Amino acid sequence: MTQDMAVAIGWLEQHPPAYTVVVVIGLGLVAWLANWMTKHILLRGLRRLLNAVVVGNDFELTPLRVVSRLSNVVPALVLMLGIRAVPALPAALVAVVENVSSAFIVLTVALALAEALNLLNALYRRRPDAHLRPIKGYIEVLKIAIYLVAAILVVASLIDRSPLILLSGLGAMAAVLMLIFQDTLLSLVASVQLSSNDMVRVGD
Repeated sequence: MTQDMAVAIGWLEQHPPAYTVVVVIGLGLVAWLANWMTKHILLRGLRRLLNAVVVGNDFELTPLRVVSRLSNVVPALVLMLGIRAVPALPAALVAVVENVSSAFIVLTVALALAEALNLLNALYRRRPDAHLRPIKGYIEVLKIAIYLVAAILVVASLIDRSPLILLSGLGAMAAVLMLIFQDTLLSLVASVQLSSNDMVRVGD
């Protein structure tokens, strides 16, 4: 078996295109296997553990959705770290795979953070006095900030540039966006002020 494998590797090394195809297929299989193991083994085990120990069957209060989002990072990491091991690939193609994988990881982490904020809001709403001081407005503001940062990082990853270059051009864009979404921003600020100052209550 070892001798046959050595012969096969020797033949592949003599035929670089075939060697590249085989390594690419192998990398794809490793990424798929990592994704399958994460989704079908880790998440299932975590779901059973949480159902039995922590939160019972209340799915809203489980961090499974956060972990499920983060599990998508695993195959992207495999591709991003393993693409350089593929022989005879053009440098431009390697850069594209790395940039797309990096952007996908940033987007996935942002979505996971948003799910974590939803979980925090769900936990807070279980408090008896939660209806007096809701935090949904603050949660939405944090989500907007997370999505804005994620959008900048995703674009920077895709074009392979520093995020600081994008930030330098956001001054004029921010002014235009504030004019366009002026009413929306004012409504958001007003809702946050109403919640923080406890100016309106249910039944008023």
